[in-house]
Amino acid sequence: MKFFYKVLLAVVLLPAFSYAQSNYKPGYVVNLKGDTLRGFIDYREWNSTPKSINFKTTIADARPHQYTPAEIIFFTINGLETYIRYSGPVTMDATDVDHIAHLRDTSMSTVTAFFRVLQIGKNVALYSYTDELKSRFYISEAPDYTIKELGYRLYYNFSGNDVSGQKGVTVNENTYMKQLFALANKYEVLNDNLQWDIEHAGYNKDDLLSIVSKINHISKAEYEKANALKGPAFNVFVGAGLNINNFSTPASSSYYAGGGRSQTSYGPAASLGVNIFANPTTRQLQFRIEASITKSKYNFLYNLKVSPYIPFRASFDELAVSIAPQIIYNFYNAENFKIYGDAGIAFSVANFSNAYLGSQSQPNFATDIEANDPYVFRKTDDGFLLKVGVQVHKNWGIYFQYLTGIAVTQGGYFQMNSTCEQVGVNYFFR
Repeated sequence: MKFFYKVLLAVVLLPAFSYAQSNYKPGYVVNLKGDTLRGFIDYREWNSTPKSINFKTTIADARPHQYTPAEIIFFTINGLETYIRYSGPVTMDATDVDHIAHLRDTSMSTVTAFFRVLQIGKNVALYSYTDELKSRFYISEAPDYTIKELGYRLYYNFSGNDVSGQKGVTVNENTYMKQLFALANKYEVLNDNLQWDIEHAGYNKDDLLSIVSKINHISKAEYEKANALKGPAFNVFVGAGLNINNFSTPASSSYYAGGGRSQTSYGPAASLGVNIFANPTTRQLQFRIEASITKSKYNFLYNLKVSPYIPFRASFDELAVSIAPQIIYNFYNAENFKIYGDAGIAFSVANFSNAYLGSQSQPNFATDIEANDPYVFRKTDDGFLLKVGVQVHKNWGIYFQYLTGIAVTQGGYFQMNSTCEQVGVNYFFR
């Protein structure tokens, strides 16, 4: 258990170390003078638009230069993402359905920030900007590409003093649809299919990008090629390891009073699973579904402390199958070496066999105890799963896993729980 607590401490502390971890990719920045500086940019799994980036002229540079929108007008990570500097107004109303206002909020704020470039075409360009409040989308037209926000508001019309005039209803102001209709008309691409697409478009990247591509006369094949995932969206893995099952019985149980005690079992473990990447390029955040099978054996020999005071044996075999959804985060996320933490819930089904509780010498002198089926096994249960590990050379990984208490029995004479530790090796298929 001391080792387990050390592992837990490592899981808690690793996020702090992750801030020092880097993932430099080739790219370049353009400064305020228009000069292009080529080098390497620290590419992170940005949930919000980055407020600054770390840039190195060469990978060997000891310290990076941190650039903000006040210093550069453009940066790109080759083949991955591109950002442009924007200075101007952004809307500040909430559009989360769980936090919408009771009135029409037209508040604005002036920012100088990086906008992600989603597409630049011959007619229009599409951008996105995400902060702690919400995601916003922007559009601009050739040739000057002046950026304007695609309007969207969501609010609860409490008073009726707004554009809808109806009290007590939730209002969706889909201004972005009108803007897209106007652009489609202007560039003579509006047809029945595109009209349907705009009328049913959500305020999200995929829907808006699809419509903008048609305004830019980008073919379906070109669109799919440009927006293909930068790497597979998932991978499959297999694993094998040593399962350490710690069977324990409480001091308050009748079995303990009769002389029974806890015991540790060592058995094989095998697993099969799939990792789904939140961002296939960085693979830093992953969702895992893992199926595993483990084998354990409890075999405790003792002298019975109650009548008939004879050498006794309690034994059974356990074969457990579990399904465990998990979340994985790579605290260190280099190309060929990763350190990760993992948390999930394991849903287990167990099969028990060769159960015996009685005299060490056959035939059993404790026929009354055996006839009462003292084990009363519990076949299903669930527990929390914690894991830490490393992955090397993209294909191989080693891990340590801990599974919290699982009930072996349902009580009665023979009360027993178990916790599991596991060490093993994974092989990841590309």
